Amino acid sequence: MPTYTYIADDAATECPICADGFETVQTLSEPPLTTCPTCAQGIHRIVRRTAEVVTNQRWNTKKMLSDGNLKAKGFKKLVKQSDGKYRDVLAD
Repeated sequence: MPTYTYIADDAATECPICADGFETVQTLSEPPLTTCPTCAQGIHRIVRRTAEVVTNQRWNTKKMLSDGNLKAKGFKKLVKQSDGKYRDVLAD
């Protein structure tokens, strides 16, 4: 379920919850909140970027294309030699 951020419509509000903003988990089918659950003042939803999942794509690619992994999966790795011919380096 997505997490939504809400903040008070009136920035001068005394409520510590909605003045600084708060996050709540809601289903997509639920309507957005319109009042603060603590002080009942008007609030609105803020659109924020989602957290990016950081993966080391280069490491995964290097591991996936390693000679040992390619050989274990039954692939050929052809490398061009200086004379213009290709040699299967995994066959050695």
